[in-house]
Amino acid sequence: MRGAALLAALALALVAAPAAAQDAEPEQAPGEGRVWKGTLGDKAITACFYDDGVRDGIYYADDAREPLRVVELDEAEPLVEMTGRSDTTGAVWVIQPPEGESRTGEWRKGDQTRPINLTASPVTLPEYGTACETGAFLDAMLAGGKITSRRKRFARTPYTELEYKGPARAGLEDYSIASLALDPVEPGDAAINRALAAFLPDGTAAHAMGQCVGMSLPGGIGGYAEEALVPILLTPRWLGLRYSGTGYCGGSHPNHFLYMAVHDRDSGAEVDPSTWFKPGALGFYDWQSGLEPRSSKRPVAGLGDDLWKVIAAHWPRHGEDSDWWPPEEPFNSGWVNSGWEIGLTREGPVFVPQLPYVIFANTEEIVVPWKDALPFLSPEGRAVMESLR
Repeated sequence: MRGAALLAALALALVAAPAAAQDAEPEQAPGEGRVWKGTLGDKAITACFYDDGVRDGIYYADDAREPLRVVELDEAEPLVEMTGRSDTTGAVWVIQPPEGESRTGEWRKGDQTRPINLTASPVTLPEYGTACETGAFLDAMLAGGKITSRRKRFARTPYTELEYKGPARAGLEDYSIASLALDPVEPGDAAINRALAAFLPDGTAAHAMGQCVGMSLPGGIGGYAEEALVPILLTPRWLGLRYSGTGYCGGSHPNHFLYMAVHDRDSGAEVDPSTWFKPGALGFYDWQSGLEPRSSKRPVAGLGDDLWKVIAAHWPRHGEDSDWWPPEEPFNSGWVNSGWEIGLTREGPVFVPQLPYVIFANTEEIVVPWKDALPFLSPEGRAVMESLR
């Protein structure tokens, strides 16, 4: 929701540009924008503007790649150069409206004056986004992260842990994202490794990290993320994964998450744990009927009453303060719970409620032993259980 709200705000900026600036703009096809390259004094710079007009934007010197904002604090006044959330550098930009594909102006700080000369490069805008979120602007800033590896074991099975660290500029070192690679032994391992590698940032605006940076920059920061994809089950047939972490991409609060995934090492495919359960054990979203699924997993909206009682009975207790949790009634809809993630452990399926950030601390991984899960299992679920004996 935070990202969607921010993108919507930026989209509104596209239609809210001052009339004079709009009149000066050459016509552009829908979905097209511009990134500006040129010089500030004798330094090569890259710049973008949120409305592609003459007001708020971001720029960086090509050698340093540290973003600075230029912000309209008072209408008809020069743009104020800022670093971080609210610190001014003491400099202003006096920038002229575009003339065709060129733009000129002056950078002023005290008695110092430097000319600004920019030339437009056309870009395709992301949906609801601006030129400041395109690869033409962001990729140079995102480049330079490092991936390190080390050997680890899970249940005596070796694998390789992979960890990405962002480049030491613009706060991007605050991105730490871990994944893994299996030793390619089973038929589907190569396909699984390709999927797991995609979690690691690739230094482009197309990756989720790049999108997070692009959404954060209007607030004067680069965002952050600390995420880890780790095994909770590793057998010759199955790879069970926990994907958890925290991050901030702009908005009113950070985001916390805890998801599950299960891969079949025979086929390499991610499987849908909802097929392991009989009809009525799980509930699904009505709005999904008739829509193409966006992944191989059908999102689980809620639980049947009988399955909920089993899960509630296995809910971990953490002293007297947690006696009220979980609630007696299943929280299967509304703001309290937006669904359930289902994963796989050797002991049984694991259920994770998707709770909002205000009560995220109450999120738990509830493992239901196979003997208690058995009455709810479909033939597919029983086959999974038998494969782990």
